[in-house]
Amino acid sequence: MPVGVDVGGTAVKFGRVADGGVAARTRRPAPHDYAGLLDAIRDGIVELGGPDGAAVGVAVPGVVAPDRRRVLDAPNLPFLAGRPLAADLERALGTAVVLENDATAAAQGELWLGGGRGHRDFLLATLGTGVGGGLVLAGRPWRGPGGMAGEFGHLPVGHGRPCRCGAIGCLEAIASAAAMERLGREELGESLPLPELAARARADDQAARRVFAVAGRALGEAFAQVALLLDLRVLLVGGGGAPVLDLLAPHALERLGERAFGRTPDDFVLAPAELGNDAGLAGAALLAAGVNGEARG
Repeated sequence: MPVGVDVGGTAVKFGRVADGGVAARTRRPAPHDYAGLLDAIRDGIVELGGPDGAAVGVAVPGVVAPDRRRVLDAPNLPFLAGRPLAADLERALGTAVVLENDATAAAQGELWLGGGRGHRDFLLATLGTGVGGGLVLAGRPWRGPGGMAGEFGHLPVGHGRPCRCGAIGCLEAIASAAAMERLGREELGESLPLPELAARARADDQAARRVFAVAGRALGEAFAQVALLLDLRVLLVGGGGAPVLDLLAPHALERLGERAFGRTPDDFVLAPAELGNDAGLAGAALLAAGVNGEARG
């Protein structure tokens, strides 16, 4: 059974894929140094019974080299940049390792096992510590010639906040799960985790509702840019921000209707991804197993 690893800003998740789903899973806190991450990945895979000769797929939050051996840039985990992660893990595990961008891996998981089934073209936006984007075009994940396609979180959406990538105005700086929590501190004057902030908004706390209005319109602006360029109509949202999509969606769809001329909000499917926290690790495992074909209906 192939093994998938999903490296996030707060946790590293592990799973084995079998019989059309994730058969076993575990997780560990995410170290914030390179040696610690290598140890955590090795120990998590051992906890699942070891690679057992199967290839391992590792999804990482950054730009992956076209040969899928190195991470070229990782704004939220900068210690990964330039490191020979695949080779180092192969030495530690004694088996083949393939790297993939986390959102592209999650899109692969959704394409084969989740909300992307039956759709040949879609965007998966992952709202977590940062914002990622995975593109599926004509039934296949689309990486681009340099592996950098789908950097949805770094589309400019018209605000003045700095992003960790060094630019100003990125979607990630205002609509990631972490950014929504920061907006919550500004609006409410207290630090709340995103689920509690969402509960306040659903209870009609107007300050909390403003957080999701601001983030939702920014998300809709970024979706509109994708729709204008590629005419994508299916937009899935995953990551830690997926459970608050009900609060974001009305504002996102309103902005889509304003900006994506020739289309109305009713032309779009804006829905939560189905695999939740399993999407990235499932997609990474499928890619390691060589599953990269067309979507199944």
